[in-house]
Amino acid sequence: MPLPFDVASLQTPCFVFDEAELRQNFSDFRRALADHWSPYANVAYSVKTNPFPWILEVARDEGCYAEVVSNEEYARALQCGFAPDKIVFNGPIKGRDWLFYALDAGSYVNLDSKREIEWVREYAESGKSARVGLRANILLEKHCPGETLSDDRHGRFGFSFEGGELARAIEELRSIPGIELRGLHMHVTTLSRSQKVYRTLADFAAEIIRSFKLDLDWFDIGGGFYGGGPANVGAYDEYVRTIREAIGDACDPTHTELLVEPGGAVVCTPGYYVGRVIDVKDIVDEHYVVTELSRINIDHEMKKTSYVHEMVTGAQETLPRQIICGYTCMDSDRLFTAHDEPALRVGDAVVIRYAGAYSMSFTPQFFIEYPPAVYAMAPDGQPMLLREPWNEQPPRG
Repeated sequence: MPLPFDVASLQTPCFVFDEAELRQNFSDFRRALADHWSPYANVAYSVKTNPFPWILEVARDEGCYAEVVSNEEYARALQCGFAPDKIVFNGPIKGRDWLFYALDAGSYVNLDSKREIEWVREYAESGKSARVGLRANILLEKHCPGETLSDDRHGRFGFSFEGGELARAIEELRSIPGIELRGLHMHVTTLSRSQKVYRTLADFAAEIIRSFKLDLDWFDIGGGFYGGGPANVGAYDEYVRTIREAIGDACDPTHTELLVEPGGAVVCTPGYYVGRVIDVKDIVDEHYVVTELSRINIDHEMKKTSYVHEMVTGAQETLPRQIICGYTCMDSDRLFTAHDEPALRVGDAVVIRYAGAYSMSFTPQFFIEYPPAVYAMAPDGQPMLLREPWNEQPPRG
């Protein structure tokens, strides 16, 4: 698949986002929700996946909500133009003042900790009323073995359904005058992102709704989807169909709003990471290629061993093995090994595809270089510089 930009027009290193594809991903997921659930459904973009303001503004322009898990993310969503009633406030680390603000402003608030229930009680005792949701915890690994991140451990978020904590939380909320339990949050991060996972989550949601006779204004299935781009057409539809079938008549799609929280499923495929070759050298029997790129910008845990990539070079010769390295002083900063690919030379470029998710947001303050520049490729094919590269010159004299 050809690149949607000319590397020669870019200041590197940089991230590049294909605006048309990003907008299409948001639009396609929202259409899938309308087709297979009802128009009463929406995408709540996962801000943590990539909080770059331009991306949030595109999500807002495409009619999406913002899904946030901290005070800082909530503030970022407001700064990027999301109305409070278009913000979904999740996670166990909400601050008391921001929680109260969100309740006052009509945000979707899903409670995730006992202290938040206490704060809600305090909020109500001041004479105020609010709608809230609860995050349910289920033993997903038991029902989808090998598909979760927790292995044989329990997921630690939310209130346990099987252990009885969810029942106690529901009872406590129902005892607070002015507080209505109107939302259910089911997010679990998985390895597989399979249809089975979402069917299981929706099956349990239906059981919870029936067991506690919940009348929901919103049902938040969470995120963790895959999809996006030309290679994954129809993936969003499959997810929503699965969720709708599994929930059955436990809630009415014309009354209960379905929320999905995609991050990588919408922002991964439009993103590219681009850097030029700055040196090549042989050390005994290994051929090293040093680039402007670094694993710290796209792989904070240093776990990946390969990336979908392109070599931008005029070289005709190929080499059996080239170790593509980053710019840092860490020897572990080796991005991947290229086998039987064009022999890279100084000035050539390496482009890593699918670099839009958990890349820029994970760039640490490891101060060797400033973060890379950022471009958007406008629908007319012209690059738009969103974040300037650092180019300060050394002092004279």
